[in-house]
Amino acid sequence: MVQLFPDDPNLDPRVRWEIVERCPCGGKARDAAVWGWGVCESCGTWVNTRRPDEASLKYIYGPAYWTTTQAMAGCPTIESRFESDMHDRIGPYLNALLPHLTPSAIIAETGCGNARFLHELKARGYDVVGTEYSRELIERVAKLTDVTIKQGGVDQLESGTYDAAISIDVMEHVHDPRVFLRDHARVLKPRGTMLIHTPIHDSQAQVYGYSVGMLWKLYHLWLFSRELFERLVSDAGFDIVDNGTVVFGWPVYVLRKRG
Repeated sequence: MVQLFPDDPNLDPRVRWEIVERCPCGGKARDAAVWGWGVCESCGTWVNTRRPDEASLKYIYGPAYWTTTQAMAGCPTIESRFESDMHDRIGPYLNALLPHLTPSAIIAETGCGNARFLHELKARGYDVVGTEYSRELIERVAKLTDVTIKQGGVDQLESGTYDAAISIDVMEHVHDPRVFLRDHARVLKPRGTMLIHTPIHDSQAQVYGYSVGMLWKLYHLWLFSRELFERLVSDAGFDIVDNGTVVFGWPVYVLRKRG
């Protein structure tokens, strides 16, 4: 039999798997109607109960992630998204973030993907930098924009340096969302701003309406309930400034670091 995706990361023998029984809030995950997912009994967050361990992420987010993984999930190429993102998401993101920036703001985005948001911010005169784990992706994006992208994650960003931080389609991928949020608070200046967009639901019915790609096993680890998400950002030292913008059915949160 011919394998349609010979470099399918699901089949990579270097990837090690671990079982997850509890939500970040501490609640127990009971079985959901979708195989491999659990639903937290306490807050309603969806939990990927069989996930790649943290040491395997370098294989999950290697070259195959931006080619094979995207094709398997029915997503367009990074080059196509550089153009299409302008029509369905970049405008709302700019409208949400710009009112909270000073003209001299320094801005960082972790997991910046095609860097189109940073590209548009740089065109408006802001000092910007992004991060991505894949060297191959950084080289592809360099053909689309002159935005500086560092290889790695938030660990590549200096503490107390940035006026604003951005996280789009990233928080659902991280093993420990509490650490993720604290690390972003670390790199921000006092009273700095953070924009986050991640799948957030108010009811279980919303999750059952998600696409197959959203529920696909390998790379989404959490689908947050609003209750848990807002608790996590508060615990990390953020206040909610605005969440009125909605993109793809999920709220875009603008946060301010306390202090």
